[in-house]
Order: sequence, then C-alpha cells, then structure tokens
Amino acid sequence: MHRFFAILASTLLVGAIAFAQAPANTYVFSTFGQIASLDPVRAYDTSSGAILENVYETLFTFDDPAIDRLKPGLATDVQILNDGLTYRFTLRDGVQFHSGNTMTCADVAWSIKYGLVTAAPEGATSYLLGKQFLGSQQAGDDVEAYLAEVTWEEIDGAVTCPEGPDGLVADFNVQAPDPAFLAVLAYTAFSVIDSEYAIANGVWDGTEATWQDWIGRDLTGEFLHRNPSGTGAYRVVEWGDASLIATRFDDYWGGPAQIENVVFNYVEEEATRILALQQGDADRIELGQRASLVQIEGTPGVTVHEEPEWASTCVSAGFFNFAIDTTDNVDVGSGQLDGNGIPSDFFADVNVRRGFAHLFDQEEFIAQIYQGAGTTLTMGLPSTFPGYNPDVPVRTLDLEAAEEAFRLAWDGAVWETGFEFTALYNAGNTTRETLLNIIKDNVEFLNPKFTMNVRSLPWPDFLARTAEKKVPFFALGWCADYADARNFVNTFYDNDGFYSARTSIDIPEMQVLIDQADVILDQETRAFLYRDIGTLHYDLAPMIVYPVLTEFIVTRDNISGIYFNPMRSHDFLWKDIAKN
Repeated sequence: MHRFFAILASTLLVGAIAFAQAPANTYVFSTFGQIASLDPVRAYDTSSGAILENVYETLFTFDDPAIDRLKPGLATDVQILNDGLTYRFTLRDGVQFHSGNTMTCADVAWSIKYGLVTAAPEGATSYLLGKQFLGSQQAGDDVEAYLAEVTWEEIDGAVTCPEGPDGLVADFNVQAPDPAFLAVLAYTAFSVIDSEYAIANGVWDGTEATWQDWIGRDLTGEFLHRNPSGTGAYRVVEWGDASLIATRFDDYWGGPAQIENVVFNYVEEEATRILALQQGDADRIELGQRASLVQIEGTPGVTVHEEPEWASTCVSAGFFNFAIDTTDNVDVGSGQLDGNGIPSDFFADVNVRRGFAHLFDQEEFIAQIYQGAGTTLTMGLPSTFPGYNPDVPVRTLDLEAAEEAFRLAWDGAVWETGFEFTALYNAGNTTRETLLNIIKDNVEFLNPKFTMNVRSLPWPDFLARTAEKKVPFFALGWCADYADARNFVNTFYDNDGFYSARTSIDIPEMQVLIDQADVILDQETRAFLYRDIGTLHYDLAPMIVYPVLTEFIVTRDNISGIYFNPMRSHDFLWKDIAKN
C-alpha cells in the first residue's frame, strides 16, 4: 500500500501543476503558510490544523457551522459522573484507522496520555488541559520542573478504560469540575491517534518504564510528525515543501467523501495564487487581505462567498501595561510623569485608559481599513461566543470625552504636565500599525504636551519585549483554541492569564467574576457572568479592542457545500464539499 500511495502522490502533484483545470475528482487549494507538524499533540497552528481536522477526529465535534453546539464524533454519548470529576464516553463501535486497526479505549487513553507525557512546549495539551488532568500546566521543555509537579500516577489515571483496553468506554478523570471541558476536547490536539500503529513505529510505548524519556522530546523528529494514522475521512499521501496531498479514506465510518483527492499547494506569492484560481488550476485560494478581492471579482467561474455574520473568532486590541518595567527602558522616556516620560503605573489610572479609548474611531477604521466589511466588538470576546454582551456601548472617537478623562487622570497632573512614551507593534502588521498611529495622531492633537511615539520590532523581538513587561502600550491579538468564553476572558482579563505576563492587569471586580465562571457548571449562569465582565470592560477600559473583519471565502463556482465555521482552521471540512 505504501508504494501505491507514492505513485498516486506523484501523479496528483504533476496534475496539480500541469492540468489547465484541476481534475474533476480533486479539490485543489492554493494557500500560504507551511504545516508545523502532522502530530496532533505538537501542532498548534492554523496551517497544521487545516490538515489535522480532516485526517484525525475528536470524541465530540462541532455541529457545523455552529460553534456553540457539539455533536457526537468518535464518541456517541457522554455522561458526567462523580460530581463533575469523571467524563464517561461511550465510543463509536467499528471505527477504523487508516492503518486498518480498529479504534478502542486503548487508543483514546494512549492519545491523551501521549500529549500529557510529551507536554510539547509548542503544542496545546499542557496549556489547555494540563491543569485539569495533572494540576499543572508545566510544559516539558523544563524536565526538572515538570517532574516536580507531575507524577506517573496522575498521567496513568487521566484516562481509564472501565471495560478494559479493548472496550468501548473511556473515563476522563479531572481534578476539578470544568464547565469548558467538552469544548476544549473538540480541539485537534485531543484527536484520537492509532496507538498500535504509533507504538509499532517507535513512538512512546505507553508504559511507566519509558514515560520520562518522552518528556519534552522534539516531536518533529518522531514518526507521527510525518506519518499520521487517524480515523478521518481523508488520509495523507504525501507532504513536501510545496504541497500536501490527501486521498479519500473509503472505509471512513461516516461513509466515503464525495471528492476523491485533496491537494494543498503552498504558494507565498499572492499573484500566483490569484492566477491559479483564474485559470482553474486551483478550486480555492487564500487571499492575504480583503483589498485583493478587486483582482478577482467579476472573474468568470469564480465565487466570493461572504455573509454579514461571518465574523472572525480572533480578537485584537491595543493593550495597556498596568505595571511597566521602567528599568533601562527607552520606551518610557524619563520614567516619570514630568512631560518627558511616564511612570510604571501610568495606565493603572482608569481615566488614562478611558482617555485613550476615546481617541480611536471605530467606524472610520471599518470604513477605511476594512472597506466597510467589519464589526465593532463591545469586549474582548468574539461576538458569536456565549457570554458576549452586545448591549453595552463601544468607546470610540470623542475628543471631549477624552479631554475630560485626561483632566481627571492622576489628579489633573496628566493634562497639566503631559507625557511621552512609545507604543509597539510587530513589524509588517499594517493593521496594528494603523491602529496605533490613529491614536497617536489624535492624542497629540488633543494636547501638545502629549507625545506617543510608535515603533515596530520583528515578531520574535516584539514578543520577547512585551513578555519582559517593557512595553507601555502594544497591539496584539488572540485566536480561539476552543469555543468557550474562558479562552478569551481568562487570556485577556485574568490577573493570572496568558496576557497578564505582558500587561500586569489587575482589576479585582473583574477577577471575582472570572473566578466564579471558572467553576460554575451551569452554562446560562456562566454566560451572565461573562456579560457582566463586558459591562466592566466598557467602564474600566482595560484595553482598546478594535473591529473584526468580516470573513470571506474565494472558490471556483463549481464547488458546493461551502459553509463558514471560524473554529475550523480553514472554515469547513473537506468531506462536506462536492465538485460539480
């Protein structure tokens, strides 16, 4: 079979390049951004996810295109037992892996334990579910620290098989009730892997004797990195630098997909991708920005799919640093509120934050930067997520309100003395650059004593400097890992969240609500708590959330079954589309 796959790969690759039209049985997608890994526990990026979500599957999955409803996947049922500490999954019977092996509880248990043991620092397992299973989010790159917090007994007890390893019941055992647990499990990092196939090819053998050998191991050098065996509707045939090829898995438990082959061509030049679409060499292409639509609109045989409600599940903002490290810091000037700098706690004053929030014109940003195709957000949460509060206002450009806030800030000293600091963005991100420069122009117009400089850094340097808490004000964002408000609210607002290492955010009245929402299992009650956080967001202005772009999908017009699920890495699953 391996030799057949290799021949098929060569034939398809030639066809994707040479045919005037993409073959009728093949879906060709021309995109950019190479895959990081085909190992679910190592991959934590959109490019990899676009392949994994079609090759592997999770126990429950999205009821596409909805993001707030899950449906059975490799499990047919789940019971929550033991006061929320045990999730008992009934597994689907007769599911085959691409290798021909049959899925059992042993595969489910091994898959989760493999992610917990390797604790890949570039992966998602430790960050998303390490605390629930092990009481620790420690990644495996620091083996000593990991072993100080994690025991084999915790690893081995994370998932158990009450009917034995060959049975079809799997118990997931967590250390505390978690209202977002099922939503998190729908992420590709928690796909079910063919354990027999993996172990036979040198991956961790699942035993206590060897588990420490795999902590923090570089999984890009291991077998599963390039050789997946999942249960999905497609299996990978070949992955090279320029393309990935997959073919239909005819023994798929849900029935064979309509399209036989899938080709992803990785093309960095947008003009080349556009030409491939226009000539019919590609069935779908990825455009880097909405402005590029003018190059393909009106092209015969091409369709631009878009709906007003197609909002991204990424949120970006200008973030204030509540406790800036001013030591040897060129971005804070003098480090004092003397007209030539700002002190460490400059943005801890709510009126400073309110003043800046009224210097950004939300609607004009949508009109000019998004060409009218965008939506404002009332808080740091996608509008499609339960808990989003649509009923609070959005602070936008209001020079009178800004002046009023700045006159109150620091007991009047800000307005009378003035300030100077530098805001940062990552080089090349013109949207974030525009956000900061709009605020700069307005704040310097408002009071000649106000100076806000703007500069960029390369991505790695930018992340490093913000992590050092050196940056007073910066533009950055977050895209959803799972469809629960916690993924954003805790990330942005929690004083122990991912962004707190960059912002030192500390808002006690918000923290009380966050802590309550973390443990309450009733989803309706949680949603009200998150809405209350949205109300506090308006009042306390901890960040300036800027509008989200309305999404679109560009295909040839003979592709049907298109839908938009922003939780899917590339919007829809291959098995759901057809080529007419």
